[in-house]
Amino acid sequence: MNNFQKQLAQVPAEISKAWSVGFVFVKEKDHYWHFPARQWNEQQIQDYFFERYKKDSQFILYPKLGLKQLVINDLPELFVIVPYDYRKDNN
Repeated sequence: MNNFQKQLAQVPAEISKAWSVGFVFVKEKDHYWHFPARQWNEQQIQDYFFERYKKDSQFILYPKLGLKQLVINDLPELFVIVPYDYRKDNN
């Protein structure tokens, strides 16, 4: 099992049930938070986190799960998940 799957398995069910396209979900240490990002593209989401943490980031896609993970450099304690519609992103 890779690190993403391990982290994903630790997300409480009430949070994973709330995943919805147009929102960004964050686990920061033991605290979960989310915010709307409707119609934001990947660069806008990356810009948001750069402004907040002053760190570069990159997306890793998990199309079978309908999730993107934003990995923020030098901040392994952040687990950022962006639900997305694989079909819409690849048309």
